[in-house]
Amino acid sequence: MALYFDKALHTPAEYITIHSAWQKVSNIFAVCSGSPSGGAGHVNIYNSDGEKKNKSESLIHRTYLPTRCAWHPGRNLLAIAWENGEIQIWNDHNEELHDVPQMHDQPITVLEWSGNGSRLASGDKSGIIALWRVNDKGRVQLNPICRHELGSEVTQCIAPTGNNDAVMSKIASLAKAAVRGDEKALDQFLSYNQADGTPKSGVTDGVSFFFGSANGDVIFVNSKGDNIQCIKMDSAIKKLLLYSEREALVSISSDLEIVVSQIHGDGKAEELTAVKLSGQGTQSDITWAGEGLLAAATSDRSLRLWDLRSNDNYTLSLGVEQGYMDDERIVCVAYSEQKRILSAGTDKSHVAMWNFSPSAKSRRDPEQQWHLQQATKLDVNPSKLSWAHRKQILAVISDRSVLYLNEQKMNWALTKNLVAVQTSPKSAVVELLIEQTAQSLNVSALSRSHAINFMTSAQSQKTILMELQADSLFTGLAVANQTVAVWNTNQATIYDIVNNKLVHSGSFPILSSVCALHDQSFFTAEIGRSKDISKIEVRNFKGTVKQVVQFQDKEGEVSHMNVCGDYLLAATKAGFIKIFNLTKREAKAVGNAIDIRDVIPYFASFQDIKCNSTGTKVAMIIRQENGEASSKLYVYDVEKDKMDNIDFATGQSSDDLHTHSEAMKESIAQHAADVAGRYPVSVHWDTEEPAMLVCEAQLTDMARKNAVKASVSNTSVDEIETPDIPVEELVVLLYSTRDTGILVQDSIERNTDQAHLIGLRAPSFYFTKMVMNKQEESRSEENGEVSTAKPYSKLLMRDFVGLEDCDPTTRRAMMDFSFKLAMGNIDEAFKAIQLIKSEAVWESMAKMCVKTKRVDVAKVCLGRMGHVRGAHALREAEKEPELDAKVAMLAIQLGMNDEAERLYKKCQRYDLLNQFYQATGRWAKALEVAEQLDRIHLRNTFHNYGKYLESNEDFQGATSCYEKAGTDSFEIPRMLFEDIEMLESYIENSTNKIFLRWWAQYMESTGEMEEALKYYQQANDILSLVRVYCYCGNVEKAVTIANETRNRAACYHLARHFENNDDVKQAIHFYTSAATYGNAIRICKEHGFEDQLINLSLLGSKNDMIDAATYYETRPDLVDKAVLLYHKAGHFSKALKLAFDTQQFAALESIAQDLDERADPVLLERCAKFFIDHGQYDKAVSLLVIAKQYTEAVNLCLQNNVELNETLVERLTPQKDETPSSGTREQLLMKLGDCCMKQGAYHLACKKYTQAGDRERAMRALLKSGDTEKIIFFAGVSRSRNIYVMAANYLQSLDWRADPEIMKHIINYYTKGRALDSLAGFYDACAQVEIDEYQNYDKALGALTEAFKCLSKAKMPNKQQQEDKITELKTRIALVKKFIQAKRLLDSDPAEAIKQCHVLLAEPDLDSAVRIGDVYGMLIEHHAQNQVYDKASQLMKEMQDRIPTVNMAYYVNVQTIETVQQALGISTRQGETGNKRVALDSDEDEIDKGDISEEIYENGDSTIDMYRFR
Repeated sequence: MALYFDKALHTPAEYITIHSAWQKVSNIFAVCSGSPSGGAGHVNIYNSDGEKKNKSESLIHRTYLPTRCAWHPGRNLLAIAWENGEIQIWNDHNEELHDVPQMHDQPITVLEWSGNGSRLASGDKSGIIALWRVNDKGRVQLNPICRHELGSEVTQCIAPTGNNDAVMSKIASLAKAAVRGDEKALDQFLSYNQADGTPKSGVTDGVSFFFGSANGDVIFVNSKGDNIQCIKMDSAIKKLLLYSEREALVSISSDLEIVVSQIHGDGKAEELTAVKLSGQGTQSDITWAGEGLLAAATSDRSLRLWDLRSNDNYTLSLGVEQGYMDDERIVCVAYSEQKRILSAGTDKSHVAMWNFSPSAKSRRDPEQQWHLQQATKLDVNPSKLSWAHRKQILAVISDRSVLYLNEQKMNWALTKNLVAVQTSPKSAVVELLIEQTAQSLNVSALSRSHAINFMTSAQSQKTILMELQADSLFTGLAVANQTVAVWNTNQATIYDIVNNKLVHSGSFPILSSVCALHDQSFFTAEIGRSKDISKIEVRNFKGTVKQVVQFQDKEGEVSHMNVCGDYLLAATKAGFIKIFNLTKREAKAVGNAIDIRDVIPYFASFQDIKCNSTGTKVAMIIRQENGEASSKLYVYDVEKDKMDNIDFATGQSSDDLHTHSEAMKESIAQHAADVAGRYPVSVHWDTEEPAMLVCEAQLTDMARKNAVKASVSNTSVDEIETPDIPVEELVVLLYSTRDTGILVQDSIERNTDQAHLIGLRAPSFYFTKMVMNKQEESRSEENGEVSTAKPYSKLLMRDFVGLEDCDPTTRRAMMDFSFKLAMGNIDEAFKAIQLIKSEAVWESMAKMCVKTKRVDVAKVCLGRMGHVRGAHALREAEKEPELDAKVAMLAIQLGMNDEAERLYKKCQRYDLLNQFYQATGRWAKALEVAEQLDRIHLRNTFHNYGKYLESNEDFQGATSCYEKAGTDSFEIPRMLFEDIEMLESYIENSTNKIFLRWWAQYMESTGEMEEALKYYQQANDILSLVRVYCYCGNVEKAVTIANETRNRAACYHLARHFENNDDVKQAIHFYTSAATYGNAIRICKEHGFEDQLINLSLLGSKNDMIDAATYYETRPDLVDKAVLLYHKAGHFSKALKLAFDTQQFAALESIAQDLDERADPVLLERCAKFFIDHGQYDKAVSLLVIAKQYTEAVNLCLQNNVELNETLVERLTPQKDETPSSGTREQLLMKLGDCCMKQGAYHLACKKYTQAGDRERAMRALLKSGDTEKIIFFAGVSRSRNIYVMAANYLQSLDWRADPEIMKHIINYYTKGRALDSLAGFYDACAQVEIDEYQNYDKALGALTEAFKCLSKAKMPNKQQQEDKITELKTRIALVKKFIQAKRLLDSDPAEAIKQCHVLLAEPDLDSAVRIGDVYGMLIEHHAQNQVYDKASQLMKEMQDRIPTVNMAYYVNVQTIETVQQALGISTRQGETGNKRVALDSDEDEIDKGDISEEIYENGDSTIDMYRFR
């Protein structure tokens, strides 16, 4: 519960308030006011303390009334509109006033800044709107961006903000959807500017506006000034709100119609939803009350809230208990997003406050999330409320005044015997705790009906409640022993408790707001002579200073003081802390001052700091340098000079977990998960226990948003799986010790009526109340003191539930047990309680084990309790693999059903959760779990529910459950059998054939054959119908039914009936219809129906066929039918033998086709011989293969040229274990390969030769096939020299000149086969190709060189022949080198080149290495180029003489020949007549020789240099 102090602002007297606005950043407040009669208008600005910023009566004063004011979103620029249409901008920083060029001549009705603050929009009563550009100083451009006329009064204007979290979240979600393939999401994603996160067209770009008019139009104006009508309503627009999460606009009309529209990038709107509220539209006020939540005040007693995300709506009403009247109406509303408070003003001068505090319990009931506070009484009727953005100040505007409501934190104090809570600015309630001793104290056990005595002499507690009324406002409160102190910054007042009453002891002036109280001393922190020096003055209750404690300059000013036990803690703004021992006459410092900045990084200031009762530990919450509260709680150990911490964001402490046991680690992890996602708000040590402290942890904004998103996204999923929204504030109980650091012992959720944590006095937590109920009274049990409301409530620690009134000894033992158990020291924990005999105590400890999940400790507790059933159940539960499932069973045995339910959900043991719901009678929940999460037990759940309903005599419900469980066939007749009429009625309306058949059988048993036939007919039970008709003698009807339905069971029954009555033909017919051919065959044999016997046998089973065949075998004239039946039955041996014996060759052929390896080998050979004799060799081969006579089969193929295919060849190939020896198998494979070779199946032959191990023959087979690819593959895998050579020889026979890959393989294979002589020959051939085809002597030289190298390394049998070849190669190489040298000298030294060419021409064996024509051609070309035509002509004649058959054009360019002839005057015809060899050969293509040469050389150049592969 918060206290609010009102402070009136100094506005001009007798003036009415027209408009007001908060500045979002600096929290200054502007108020526009004017004379009721007109003619004077004022504008004033107030700071957050309510003081004017100007000393004069008004900051801006005009002779006409102001109509609107609006603050710049980031700067202290105030836009002011007047009734004459003028607009001014006040720069509060520079204190300058700038005029806006006048565009209006009517009163301004709307004034709004754009989202980024660069533009100002205005609209007047005549419907004119204008947009202006404004710079950072508040100066406006001369001409507006745009000016539009709407045709009616402008009533509303709103500016979408620019880049915001909702837009960026939208972009992220669209990006994810686009990646998943959503094209629509991709289009929307591309419509955003990726730089700033705003749409590319207009709505949230920070410079656009929405205007509402009196005729119901909503106009969108974009950044360029273009306007578009996006929404049309039936009445005037009263308010416009932006729903940024969905990029929607909320439009509210004057008749309270609310329309939510999706706004697209071009400003066009798409209506999403609409609703109509009842109430007085002219006196309504609507605002946001959270993300997607609208709050509407419509002059009713309640506020109406509409959740746009879930489309839910509910109301918040005023309560009489909180001080509101029955006829009170809400007229205005405002919401503080920072504080999450919804405030409303009423017509009875009250301000109502609702605190938003969601919890898991209130998730399904949103009204329970809002908690109404005590009414705040004002002296005026509020007409408008407005919260400051960064401070908790509520501006209340009435017609003639404006006031601030400042939140004042409630003060409280707690010691081991006193509790004091402030209830109003001048009052408090004090409770005195008195211990009383009694001879006996009876306390009922938790799970037993009888009473248990804790001790023969025990203590009880008595409380005395007193009310403190101070003479003045106080902002501080402290208690100590029998004393209460209150103070403000000017005065301190002391009260003593005398005879259970508060007695004023004294008052004295002070100059401090930081004070403390201990015993007979009052401490104040005051500033010394120098403002940088702080001191603590110790006074008595008369105000006399007894002691002064000085602080050093560097230690700074004291900001916090706290007394716990006999120790005082003082903390300074500079981050120093000091602890003082107060047990002596004077306060004595314990150790030196501690500089927290040395141990805590980013420290800025203390938010809360407390010391324990022994002065050995200090717990603190700090604020960081960035201004944010730290998520860590720090505990400083004074004796060890060590700082521990626990981070509430993760729930993890700074201590090393490696030293803890596995059970303790799991417990720590569980507690960490429970408290994660929070930050500490306040911390308190226990009044007596030095190791126990409690912390109030607030949910972070991020954790809250994530939880809400998860809750909203799971709205369509079963509620059992939906995660609960975490509570806003969690009370966390911790232990801090030297050995284990900080450990979370428990975390609890406060009750809905509890507000703030006062402190911890074990075993109770103390809380202020959320609402002070004036009807609540608490009276002293003695003397009848004045009644007063109790402003606080207590919440028992979980470990002490049921032990509220235990004696101090038991309480001490329980505290020790809880502490030791939390430390993981089980032995010490049991020692602490070993002398306690109370079952209630042991049960409380067992419940403690549920929280700590110590099943081992729980066993001992159950044993001490004598809880046999619980111990047995826990022993059975140990079979479950999950620890939570075991602990849940323990919780069930202890009556902790809520905890058991939570544990089952957590470990996802929905089967056990289902059983739990059934056991506790929560059948709706059980069915819900079974349908959604435990479907394997769904039918069982329905069955058990049916049993439950049956036991409650709800037969109709039980019937439905049995039907869903699928057990209705048995359970319903059993359940209703006692009431035959009800059973018959149920069956009459049933379509279940099982029921109908059962009822027909029941009717038949009672002799009611007609009824039986009726229900058999409905059940479609043909057999029973035929049976009953036969029994009743109506055989014709039975025959008709059997023939129509062809029901086998009915036909069989009818056949038996006819057989018994010697009607053989009918019996055979119905046995056949029933497919019981054995019986039909039996009758045929008995009565000689041989013509039907063969057909029935073929329809029957194999045994039936063999039975009939045996019968036919005895008949010599019907042996062919016996062979057929044996064949069909698969009895081939018998069929073959019988066919051979009776010479039935046609049947033999048919049987042979179905023979397999199961047949007798002798019979197979006999069949094969039969087919050989008749020339059917392929069939004979097949039979020989089946008989595994592979050799004979292969020989038969060879002798008779039986066509082989791959399937037959594989069948002819024996397995390795099917031949006597490997040699026999190899010989057979070789023979099979020969057969394949003979038939030209070279691939199959290769395969068989390979299987036989003869790879060379396999290669020969492949060579014959001509499959180059397989030859290359086979050579590669064989890795045999001979095979390499064979492959190379084959490849050399191909066109290797055109395929470089083949050339590589040839060289590679010759090399691997070490056939260097052959490789040399190949290189020689390559050289000749280069010379003949490409005239490339350089490459030819390289090839000859490689050939020489290979031949030199070769090992030929004939050494002399090898030497001769080497000599020949040397000669050829020398000649080629000379020719190449001559060609190279031709340009540099022509004479020497010509000389060498003539020397070459004189060589006798020149043509073996160099073509003579190439030498002559080179000389001719040279002389022709040098115009020595006679010499060229001479060489041409010499060449013709030396090579009579030469084709001159092959060696010399045709153009060169023609040039020489023309130069010497030789006619072409004479040339042709004189030497026909000059012309091209008739079989050559008539193309230019130069072109040929060029093409040849191009191909030669592009050819891979095959001579360097090695």
